[in-house]
Amino acid sequence: MLMEWQYVYRLRHFGSRSYELPGRIYDFDFMPHRAVQHSVMPAGAVIGTIEWTVPYLCYRYKGLRSYMVAITVCGTILASLLLWKLPQSATGAKLFAVYILAAYGGGYAVLMSLQIANTAGYTKRSVGSSGMFVGYCLGNFMGPLVFLQSEKPFYTTGWIVTIATSAICVVLALVYRFVCARDNKMRDQGGVSEAFEHAYDDDLTDRTNPQFRYTL
Repeated sequence: MLMEWQYVYRLRHFGSRSYELPGRIYDFDFMPHRAVQHSVMPAGAVIGTIEWTVPYLCYRYKGLRSYMVAITVCGTILASLLLWKLPQSATGAKLFAVYILAAYGGGYAVLMSLQIANTAGYTKRSVGSSGMFVGYCLGNFMGPLVFLQSEKPFYTTGWIVTIATSAICVVLALVYRFVCARDNKMRDQGGVSEAFEHAYDDDLTDRTNPQFRYTL
């Protein structure tokens, strides 16, 4: 599930950010230096704050990781809808959308931590990390291809794919949390408490170790 999650994460990221965003800023009729001032610096401040705050909240409070991934991706869905549907004259609202478009970045680091925290066993962890990287590469490759130059300046296909894959990310985050919480509850009811006696057993995976508990 984490590999598919990574794939849709990167698919809509590289479509909306690496292809659409620079062109969208210039569509506002700003001079080149103004385009940089209105996009790179404010967006960097906003996204940097989000990417610092979200992991801190997940560190400070237990059980938030999957929820925070879903919430940050919802910010990207909102931004995509605004950039897609608002008229070109709504410059202020569209700039706001540009600033929060990469809100998912706050949840991306959390997603990486989930893969590490919730996978045990040397072989399984290696395969899981490789699968995440494959999903990363496939998403990066496919993303820019859905923003068609022939659809400028609305990029209908690109935004539909961005919103759809973002919605899938939200669903996967919630489903993943439900599955992990259910497994934790079943193991608690089985009479085996959480422990770390097998933490350094390379051959014992999270599925086969009854003492293992998933991070939510």
